[in-house]
Amino acid sequence: MASVGFMCPGQVSGNSLRACLAVGVVAVGCFTAAWAKEPSLAAIELFDGASGPAYVQLTDVLINGKAELRSCAGAETGSIEKSAYSKFPKTGLGAGGVLERGADGVLRYGQGDGPGTCVVPDNIKFEHNASFTAAVMADSADLRARAVAPGSDGSAVAQPLKNGVKLVFVAAPDAERAEYLLAQRIGTITGWQNYLAKCPGSPHTDDARKVLAGLYVDAGEKAIGAYQKSSTYADLKAAREQMKLAHDVLPNSQDEIKLAGEIKSSLDALALKAESEIEAYNAALKSGTAGFVHLQNAGGLVDGINQVDPTFAPAQKTRNDVAQARDAYESMVHSAETAVDARQWDEAVRLIQPYRQFAGEQRRVAKVLESAYAAYLAQGQQLEDSKDWQNAIVSFQNALKVKDSPEARTDLATAQKELNSLQDQAAANAALEKSKEYELQRDIIPAYEVLTALPEPQRLIVKDEIARLEPGYITAASQRAKEIAGAYPAIKGIGDEKAVENGYVYLQRAYDLSAVDKDKEAFLLRMQNLADELSAWFLERAEHSLQKPMGSGTELGWAYLKEAESYKASNLEAVRDQMKMADPAHEMHSRLSVRVQFRDQTSQRQSEGFASQMESAIAAGLDTSGMPVKVIRSGDTVREGVEPDFLIAGDVLEHHISAPPTVESIDSKYIAGVHEVQSEEWNKANRVADSTLEQLHTAQAELQGAKTKGKKKEIEDAERQVATAQKNLDDARAKLDSIPKSKTEDIIRPYTYKKTTYDVLNRVVLQFRIDDVFNNQKGEPTLVSKEDKKKFVTLTDVSASDVNGVKTEYTLPDFPELLNELDNKAREELIAKVHEKIQELPHKIYEVARQKEQEGYTDDAGEGYMRYLSVAPADQLEERARAEKFLREQFNFQVFPGAAREPLRHTPPLEQGMAQPAE
Repeated sequence: MASVGFMCPGQVSGNSLRACLAVGVVAVGCFTAAWAKEPSLAAIELFDGASGPAYVQLTDVLINGKAELRSCAGAETGSIEKSAYSKFPKTGLGAGGVLERGADGVLRYGQGDGPGTCVVPDNIKFEHNASFTAAVMADSADLRARAVAPGSDGSAVAQPLKNGVKLVFVAAPDAERAEYLLAQRIGTITGWQNYLAKCPGSPHTDDARKVLAGLYVDAGEKAIGAYQKSSTYADLKAAREQMKLAHDVLPNSQDEIKLAGEIKSSLDALALKAESEIEAYNAALKSGTAGFVHLQNAGGLVDGINQVDPTFAPAQKTRNDVAQARDAYESMVHSAETAVDARQWDEAVRLIQPYRQFAGEQRRVAKVLESAYAAYLAQGQQLEDSKDWQNAIVSFQNALKVKDSPEARTDLATAQKELNSLQDQAAANAALEKSKEYELQRDIIPAYEVLTALPEPQRLIVKDEIARLEPGYITAASQRAKEIAGAYPAIKGIGDEKAVENGYVYLQRAYDLSAVDKDKEAFLLRMQNLADELSAWFLERAEHSLQKPMGSGTELGWAYLKEAESYKASNLEAVRDQMKMADPAHEMHSRLSVRVQFRDQTSQRQSEGFASQMESAIAAGLDTSGMPVKVIRSGDTVREGVEPDFLIAGDVLEHHISAPPTVESIDSKYIAGVHEVQSEEWNKANRVADSTLEQLHTAQAELQGAKTKGKKKEIEDAERQVATAQKNLDDARAKLDSIPKSKTEDIIRPYTYKKTTYDVLNRVVLQFRIDDVFNNQKGEPTLVSKEDKKKFVTLTDVSASDVNGVKTEYTLPDFPELLNELDNKAREELIAKVHEKIQELPHKIYEVARQKEQEGYTDDAGEGYMRYLSVAPADQLEERARAEKFLREQFNFQVFPGAAREPLRHTPPLEQGMAQPAE
């Protein structure tokens, strides 16, 4: 391909001076030295200078001596021949136009921010059959202009139209717009900052602010992305700083708000994590487990939040919690270290105690504990060397409290062994002294028993003395039992009962210690006599209690029968017969016996059978509750005179479901049919075809006029216009032919359909109370209320061709199923509340017994306490102890319901010859 040249000025004689330049084989036409007179054009030229983007303001702008270019639309890449070039229409340059040479070397010209079309310089000359691309032609563009003033980089001449150079044509030189375009070309935050600094109140200020704010936001988004990958607080801080800068330039833009939301989400996540960490630390502190790292983590997160935004309000509580936890830890550990320095070991351990579980994580804590442990251990060993076993034990125990070590355990065991040995010897010596005093007074029984009452290790010390006193004790015990038997031939009260029981115990001990068979047989016979006397007494007391009205002495009577049975006396058969008769009442009153009775207070068919369901549910729940409860259903029969102690009286107050309908008429439309209508699209295309036809006629008329004048150039231009108009007409008619002239359209008619709204109200209300039948006390009612509201909508009379797509809906819920679901919820709550009330009954039984005791009704109080002990939880220690104390003092009972049983009394071999009760 040949090179291309461009016109340049020269000097030839005359007014029509011509100058020619030939480059390669392509010659460029000659034109006037002063360039053809063209209107003066002003432009801002933007280019990349030695130090970066720059501009220069120009006037008298000409390209190849012209203020116009040729349009080469559609020919940007291919080769262009002379014939094609000559047909390219000319495009005038003017204010508002933008000429830019792209990276592909092609010049493009357009208006404002709109897309540019390919242009080439005018006055290109072709020799022979040469052809050129648009980019090669652009190389021949000779930009001539006068610089109004030095450019932004100091240049004062127009720059060649190289790739990337841009000309923005203006009506007159405009420094503000030049600065704006330069900032736009630079496209950086600094570039826009410089523009706003130079032109703070210019027409483009708002646009510049938007762009600068956008760049700040973009930088913030980039920082957010970096933070999400690195979790580095500096990135999040940078994002917030960019957001603030964007706010300062253009407050509350959508992009700024979005960025602020992302930053807040990140800070919220940090705050939530910090809150979780401080909660984990507090949990570790409370449970005594390791977890100091959670405080460190929380502190790091809070520090990160503060680094990004020290005023972030959602983190304020966590900030305070972390600061408080840090301060508390630091203060306590520092105080403990101070106590260590002062050798105040107890104080040091007390202060460090809340944080001792962190010893594995915090060296300062471990050091305090290690120092205290070593001090306690050394102190204990010193005391051990001086035989101060008591204080040595305290020191070793303190050491073990600080750290459990084999050395401290061994030292403690040794000190305790030595102390126990000393204490045992001292106690044994004291008992021996008392024994000798009793012996000197010839009171052998206490002399012997003061020694046998010693614990096993101490008894071993005095075993020889016990053996020496044993024969005398047997004789004395036998004699004491004989005296008691003579003094109490019949038991008439609790004092007599205690005395005779003591006589029985003396004989039992004499029997156990005696080695002579003849003596043992004599003791057994005498024991049997006292057992008969005691058993007869207990049976009498049992019958007295069991005969009380309404079973008000059942449990006292049963306790007496168990006492009588334990002696296996001659009246054993009578005792067991009485137990069989008392067993139904005992079975009822030794547990929380409850009759369950539910009534339906409604008159609705929906509630039929519901009361009996609730009754069964309560009974089943109590049966499987694990509590000492005996349940009697309303239809169950019991033995006459043996009624449950409590009554659960329940009522179904409400049990119904209602769904009142609300009917509305809704306006809508439906398709009643179809009809043919003329297509608006066809009408529009027809108007376009008519218009293009008129344009063709106009072009043809202009061509005829040009031919009449005989001007070749005008004829060529007119022919091109006719060809263009003809093509436009052909295209318009082709499009018209492709569009149907008419179309089928729906006939839309109005109508109404029915919308029915069912407001479903589902309600269950239950009530129960627990009455104390035994003490004739009514309980407070407890309410169980459940309610559920729902809406259901049906659509009827809906047209199948409804234009809004409305469909018939007539699906109603299963109302019995809805009621059943609510029933289940009410049932669960009812059972739970009944359980709560049942669990309160043992304490109520205790309170009634206590009141009877205070009022002086001893038997009634005893019966109440017995019933309480049968059902009371084992952890009610104080109440159980008081009840047992009363029964022990007032009735001489030693074994109680719910407590560990003592071994049964010794059964003499003589029982083998006695009549046994039938099984």
